[in-house]
Parts: sequence; C-alpha cells; structure tokens
Amino acid sequence: MHWDDELDKLIRREMERKRWEEKPLHDRITQLEAALFDAQQEIRHLWKEKWECYERTQAVALGQVFPGPELAALKKVLEEAWLELVLMASPKAQALSQIIQLLERYFPDQNPR
Repeated sequence: MHWDDELDKLIRREMERKRWEEKPLHDRITQLEAALFDAQQEIRHLWKEKWECYERTQAVALGQVFPGPELAALKKVLEEAWLELVLMASPKAQALSQIIQLLERYFPDQNPR
C-alpha cells in the first residue's frame, strides 16, 4: 500500500500544479467575460441612443416639410382615409393605422385616437 500513497501524493501534487498554472488563464477568462458583458451593454445603449437620434431627426425633417398646421391637416386626411378603409374592411387599414400612430408622436399635447 505504500506505493499507492506515493502515487496519490504524486497525482495530487500534479493536479495542484496544474491548477496553479491554469489559475491565471481562468482569471483572464473571467476578466474577458466581464469586459464582453460591459461591451454588450454599451452596444445596447448606443443602439438605443442611435434610434432616439434617428427619431429626433425624423421629427425635425417632418417639421420642416409639414409645419404645425400642415402636419395637423395631414393627420386629419390620413385619419379620414383610415376610417374609409376600415368601413370597407380593407387590410390596408392596419398599415395606415401604424403610420398615423407614428405621426401622433409629433403631437404630444393631443390624446391618441
């Protein structure tokens, strides 16, 4: 049994040495995983910020093409067209409804229909 004990010690020492050698690698993997998580969070934040900038740009462009009263008149025409499409049970009513909902974002002081 003496040789079993020696073999056991040798195996334990070898495993400990391997753990000691691999520890910096495991630590580096942990650091890289944390950095990856942070980068993914930053990317999500930047995509959200990009979308907000896009929407603001669209609002400015829309305001230049259709100043206040003209934008309201456009909305009214679209709502009338939507109502006609709904009464005719047209599948295009849903698409027009989505356009009107997008347009309603530019009327913060009014309640949506």
